[in-house]
Amino acid sequence: MIVYGTRSKELSKEHLVDKCPNCGTHNSVDVYVFQKYAHVFWIPLFPMSKIGVSECSHCKQVVRSKEMSSTLKSNFEEIKSRVKTPIWTFSGLALIAIIITVGFISDKKKDERNAQWILTPQAGDFFEVRTDTRQYTLFKVDQVEGDSVFIRMSSYETNKISGLTDLKKKEFSEDVFGFAKSELQDMLGKGEIIDIERK
Repeated sequence: MIVYGTRSKELSKEHLVDKCPNCGTHNSVDVYVFQKYAHVFWIPLFPMSKIGVSECSHCKQVVRSKEMSSTLKSNFEEIKSRVKTPIWTFSGLALIAIIITVGFISDKKKDERNAQWILTPQAGDFFEVRTDTRQYTLFKVDQVEGDSVFIRMSSYETNKISGLTDLKKKEFSEDVFGFAKSELQDMLGKGEIIDIERK
């Protein structure tokens, strides 16, 4: 369940010398400026609008910015223009950017590692393979002789990448198939081999 919505945080409170439009009391009105922001799991995602209210300390009338008199509204707009949007309201976007960057760097390192390992396979390596039928299976390197790589195929397939972990514990065919390293390199380049695991 994703908890999301909007919240508001008080940014500024200023006392006005003007009179209250409701009770006429002088020097009794406070203007508040709030930053409205979107959040996911209570982590600020991005800022929205600045909103405000006025409150009379004498009659306790609270007026939202949309309902303020022209004088009060003018004071509110002036105060709002001086209040900066807090940087922390962008923290969710910053976190998303960091996650995307880390993921991109991690994928690039994985691709570089796989490009190296496909040319230097070792007995016991697992090749995670996407089949023509959009299923996933495993190749296990049995032995390497010169340019030839001999593998045994998993006896099972799965429809999810996450299911490959379980396949490592299950049986592989007794038949051994030979591939040239260049063939495996082509399979990696075409996205048929999606990852390599080496213990």
